[in-house]
Amino acid sequence: MRKNEMTWPDMMAEAVGLVSMLLYLGLQIYYGIIYGVGLTDIAMNVAAMILVYAGLTMLAAYPERVNGLTPEVCTGKIRRLTILMVRAIKLIFVFGLLFTSICDVMGKEMNEGYSLVVVALIVATAGIFEYRIIRLLRSRNKK
Repeated sequence: MRKNEMTWPDMMAEAVGLVSMLLYLGLQIYYGIIYGVGLTDIAMNVAAMILVYAGLTMLAAYPERVNGLTPEVCTGKIRRLTILMVRAIKLIFVFGLLFTSICDVMGKEMNEGYSLVVVALIVATAGIFEYRIIRLLRSRNKK
C-alpha cells in the first residue's frame, strides 16, 4: 500500500510489524552473545527475516502482483483485501519468529509442531482471503 493510501490503522499495523521485526533482530543478537551462537547463524536468521519482510512489504505496495492481475482489475475491494492478506501474513510471520526468539532467550525449548502451526495459520489466512478475492472476481465477471 502506498503512503498516500494508508489509513491510521494501516500505519499502526505497519509500525507494530516493524517494531516486532526490530525486536526480533535485537533478540537474535542478544541470544548469539549470551549463548555463544556463531555469527554466521545469526546473520542467516537476520537475513532470512529481512528478505521475507521486504518481499512481503513490496507485495503490499504492488498487490496486483500477488494474484497476477492487471492494475485495472486489482482495484477497490480486491486491492484492499489483497493488501490486508499480505499484511496479515507478514504479521503472523514476524510474530511467529519473535515468539520463538523470546523463548530462545528465556531458555525454553519449543515444541517441534510450533513451526507447523505457524505455517498452517499463514496458509489458512491466505486461503480465506483468496477465497473472498476469487468470489469478488467471479461476481465482477457475471456483470
